[in-house]
Amino acid sequence: MSRILGIPVKPIPQEPTRKAANDAPRTIFAISTLLLLMLAVTHAWAQDSDALFAQAVDAYNKNQFAQAQSKFQQVSGVHAQEAKQYLTKMKSYQDAMEVAKSAMNRTPDEQDANNLAFAIQQLENAIKIKPDGPWNPADQLAKAREQKTQFEKTHAASSQAMDTQFCAKALDAAQKHRFKDAAQYSCAVANDNPGYSCGGDEAVHLCQQNTDLAKLDKTPESIPERNPDKRTATPIESGGSSTALDKAKAAYDANNFDRARSLFQRVDPDSKAAAADYLDKISRYTDAVATAEKQARGSQYDSARILFLAAAAIKPDGPGDPQDRASAMELFLGLDQFYSGDYQSAIQHLQNCAKTGTQKQPLVRFYLGASELAKYFVTGAEDTTLHQEALNDLKQAKQAGFNPSGQDLSPKILQVYKDLSF
Repeated sequence: MSRILGIPVKPIPQEPTRKAANDAPRTIFAISTLLLLMLAVTHAWAQDSDALFAQAVDAYNKNQFAQAQSKFQQVSGVHAQEAKQYLTKMKSYQDAMEVAKSAMNRTPDEQDANNLAFAIQQLENAIKIKPDGPWNPADQLAKAREQKTQFEKTHAASSQAMDTQFCAKALDAAQKHRFKDAAQYSCAVANDNPGYSCGGDEAVHLCQQNTDLAKLDKTPESIPERNPDKRTATPIESGGSSTALDKAKAAYDANNFDRARSLFQRVDPDSKAAAADYLDKISRYTDAVATAEKQARGSQYDSARILFLAAAAIKPDGPGDPQDRASAMELFLGLDQFYSGDYQSAIQHLQNCAKTGTQKQPLVRFYLGASELAKYFVTGAEDTTLHQEALNDLKQAKQAGFNPSGQDLSPKILQVYKDLSF
């Protein structure tokens, strides 16, 4: 309470409207300050974003991919789309280089020309993305081309040696009037090199000649040896020639080739023509299977597959199950090309395996799906149809209980397989 002329006076209460009027300037000032602060923060944020993008681009240009990737992933705002494009380019570049490296680093006994051609293609793709990129793509491309040239020279020498060997066998068989064997060997040479000179004649002509002679081949009856020990030899069955031949045929049908060969060689003269035909089949079958197994041990799966099919054409249910072995070679081809990075070829061979109904269907389906998924990833992850086919095949493998543990596979593929549900 104040005093006026010594008289106490109560203060006059201030009206609310006057108080509000006094607070208004303060409110306006506070709002203005806040707006200015927001503008300052936004400007600073924009400057930071621009600087971050510039730093990421600089790291990319210097081939510091790990640093560039980290910074591009943090970029937002006006540069966000450009940052995504850089990330995509880096991933495609890295995938191409890794696939090429894997293909080039295969052991000599596993290497082939198609694999090296695929490595060259991947390196060319990497160079298109960034010619001066990390890991020296130009040098790697030159190295891959040199490897391919050397491989082709070595393969040519190996092919020449095989042609020489088969030519000698063809000439020897023809000299002994085994024209079916002669046709088999000479035609194998002709398929590899039609103009190859074999005994002074072109392989393609020798193949045709032996094939024609094989059709007319009537193996003459052998002249009995004048051996005292054999004077008392009698047909293996006293019941007659048909019974003896039937015994030999039964052994052949049962895939007991050793017994069948022995029995066919001992039939009486009336059955020798029929026996000779069976002996020829046994000879061609065993030669084809033996050569196929040798080719398989040398990782020459395609040649082995063809020979197994040739054996199957002679006797589909023959010993060793040549049809199943041919399917196994197709599977090995698919796996070989998967690990070499030639995913398209792997897909084709594994699809063939899937159609044959081989007993290893879960394995076939898994690697077929893995090949499709790998191709999907390395081609930019854009083919949705291929992606769905991969998931379908992987799902069939998983439903069959296939466990990929212990397999040398990309973690990305394994994660997709792990996440599958059905």
